[in-house]
Amino acid sequence: MKKFLFFTLLFFILLSFFGCMKLFNLSLEPGIYVVGEWNNWIPTENDRMYLNNGIYEIELPVASITFSPGSNGNIGWYKVVYVGTNETKIQSSIPVWQENLGVATSITIYASPDLMRDGFAFGAGDSEKETGDWYCAGEFNNWQLAPMNKIDGKFVYTLEISVNQGDSFYYKIARNLDWKPYEEQFDGKNYNAGYGQDAYFVADKSGTSIVIEYDPKLSILKAYVK
Repeated sequence: MKKFLFFTLLFFILLSFFGCMKLFNLSLEPGIYVVGEWNNWIPTENDRMYLNNGIYEIELPVASITFSPGSNGNIGWYKVVYVGTNETKIQSSIPVWQENLGVATSITIYASPDLMRDGFAFGAGDSEKETGDWYCAGEFNNWQLAPMNKIDGKFVYTLEISVNQGDSFYYKIARNLDWKPYEEQFDGKNYNAGYGQDAYFVADKSGTSIVIEYDPKLSILKAYVK
């Protein structure tokens, strides 16, 4: 953890001084990069993502990820970094649950620079998040996790309840009925969202159902009145 904090702080400092970023004699052009333990959290040309059908992607070997014991199995981490001409976005860390990968030897990481938010895990995700089940809970069901359905690549939970404009509630998604691994709990902003870190929904209109939707490719969690 100390090593991670050191290199992250160093990256921020260096980034504030360089446009195209010259790090350790490496000229880094504008683009989208993935960082982690394998590159000491410093982006290189080998970590550049490429555009594919409107979304940036990169295949990352599972062997590149450093996994450590987590709350349930082993967890590894990465970040997505966007280096623009006049703007830089560095996401919060995104976990990878090793046991959920099965026999996969690589994962696909996705990102959209237009959607990315500096400091949050929004606008990027990976194929590990697409695999397996997701569950949703909130004030609407006394925080009892219920399975989400996978529809067109997104995980969906529908509440068949009457709602008035201005109604609100807190909610969150998780991987298992016991909330573990805690590292994969997601509140729409950051993974590893613990107690009190919840997504917040306010109805913009009245209706008879609410849809909670999670896009694992881009880590977008939203709720809306249908």
